[in-house]
Amino acid sequence: MKYVIIAFLCVCNFSSCTGQNNKNNINMDEKLDIKWFERKAEKTTYDNGVVSYYLEYKEKDGTMVIIEGNKKDGFTESRISKNSYSEIYKEYYPNGILKEKGKLFGEETSIGMWHYFDEQGNVVKTVDEDKKFGKFGYMDVLNFLIEKDYVEKDTYKGLFESYMGISVTVVFSEEDLTWQIRVKTPGYIINDYTIDGNTGEIKEHKVFQGGKM
Repeated sequence: MKYVIIAFLCVCNFSSCTGQNNKNNINMDEKLDIKWFERKAEKTTYDNGVVSYYLEYKEKDGTMVIIEGNKKDGFTESRISKNSYSEIYKEYYPNGILKEKGKLFGEETSIGMWHYFDEQGNVVKTVDEDKKFGKFGYMDVLNFLIEKDYVEKDTYKGLFESYMGISVTVVFSEEDLTWQIRVKTPGYIINDYTIDGNTGEIKEHKVFQGGKM
């Protein structure tokens, strides 16, 4: 009877430890399967001997997935759902453990909660990226782009894929709280906007055509 009690206590302690571990290693189920990736990806070998891998595919629900990188520097993964204005972005260590995870507005601007991990999968820090924005946030920028007909309403084409030959890049500058927007349209016409991150005022608008202002 004594042995049964001891065994029961050991199991309870192990379960408790495992539960604690799972809380700290919330990303372990998101580890990149390196062997699977190597089999599926396109490979490019460079002069320095580094082998680079690239894989692009679409899931059944229309989500576009792009995974790339190498065993020296690690890997990145982008997941863009159909009709979405944001993407889920992940970075992995060379061993496949998740390094960081969060959302991007367009392809450049971090939004929402971002999580960072060490090489054992433990949470290092969590950052609320939305705190850096002023009163004129990324949803206001999205509405601005839709009103200008640079981005298609509902599908949000233009942010991740061309919309009538239009492509948009959006970057937020924390230094001066401004939105830097570049819109490329047919005929190699480029519209550059600088928008105040608090008021939404267009501080500057430059137009380039054929590489000339």
